[in-house]
Amino acid sequence: MIEAANVTSLYVLLAVGLSYWILKKYLFVPLGSILDERDRGEREAQEAYAESLRRLDEAVAAGEESLAEARREALKSREELRALGFELLEKKLAQARAAAGDSVERGSREIQEQVASSSRDLPERSRKLARELAEKILGRKLAA
Repeated sequence: MIEAANVTSLYVLLAVGLSYWILKKYLFVPLGSILDERDRGEREAQEAYAESLRRLDEAVAAGEESLAEARREALKSREELRALGFELLEKKLAQARAAAGDSVERGSREIQEQVASSSRDLPERSRKLARELAEKILGRKLAA
């Protein structure tokens, strides 16, 4: 007897094929595009990150350069002001030395005048003092 062919394996093959087609259309293709989109977004984010790091490095370098320039200008300005201050100090010291020299010269002249005056008055004062002492010792007035 001839039996009918077993069609269940054909039905199973048909069910697997149909399941594959449905899964491919509604699961694998959309999921693949989602994963591809995620990969593309990740690459773009990495590129943006690399670009922002590059710009940050450029900004830091520019900032350091401007800071170095500002330091150079500040040092130059400080040296100019220091030189100006030394000039002013030397000028004031010269004026003070001149004033001190004048003051010493005036004092020296006054002392010389007092010495000369005392030298002129000394013989007369010593005679007068000697006379007073003699009068006190003798207890009487001396004649001229």
